[in-house]
Amino acid sequence: MKDLNAPSAHPDITFNTVTVGDTSVRYLQRDGVAGSPPLLIFNGLGQSLEVLLPLIDELKDRSIVAFDMPGIGRTPMIEDITTIPDYAKFTLRLLDELKIETFDVLGISWGGAVAQQLARDASSRVNKLVLAITSAGGIGSWWGTPIALSEIMFPMRYISKTYGNFIGPLMYGGEAIFAPADFREYSKHAIAPSPEGYFTQVRAMCSWTSLPWLRQLSQKTLIIAGQYDGLIPITNQILLANMMQNARLEVYPAGHLLMYSQRKDVGVTIGAFLGG
Repeated sequence: MKDLNAPSAHPDITFNTVTVGDTSVRYLQRDGVAGSPPLLIFNGLGQSLEVLLPLIDELKDRSIVAFDMPGIGRTPMIEDITTIPDYAKFTLRLLDELKIETFDVLGISWGGAVAQQLARDASSRVNKLVLAITSAGGIGSWWGTPIALSEIMFPMRYISKTYGNFIGPLMYGGEAIFAPADFREYSKHAIAPSPEGYFTQVRAMCSWTSLPWLRQLSQKTLIIAGQYDGLIPITNQILLANMMQNARLEVYPAGHLLMYSQRKDVGVTIGAFLGG
């Protein structure tokens, strides 16, 4: 089903819905160079598809697929999805409906948890893995600043744009503090998540960790870190890089906004990694 709310500035991207079980899930898709596997992108906590569009523009020639998680964006909540493994299983069902067998994965922030889980649960289907500004999970993480930790527990920044524009740079750290207009531009098209969808994602992340099996992941992995990340500090990405079998770490002089503020350089780096 065609999504009539699709942004008109991206004619190469189609927004559609696909039925998974009894739920109509909104997803986006872009066709790239024939023969390369699609890149599946998992977004950050409470984030709808709209905030991914500037980054997707920089991932030249890549086939892309991404979707609004249950209770996020324009996908309704599903009550029996409560854990990170549940989100991974739901993703596999969606990919089966789209007839996508093998793929690369990019997990951003909260989405990095689902990316790691998927790489474990469906290792034969995941080719390469990109983990950006993420961690090994709630009990296996170094948390950010007190402001970041307190604010992430509640979706007030989505409910009030004015409040979100004030607190967002303080949460994200780095360049967001000195260029708050960039943060406002990044977040202005975001769709507020449902309370159920947001709090379910928070609980899922806090109760999950990949530490017991992280060393078992064999996929070639690119880890992206922000040197001044106030939300998920760089120590988390260093841990991932040191524990994973086949990972390399790329560090940018940025905060948690780096997948937007550094998207041109990030796009080149990810493209070279996936293509090479």
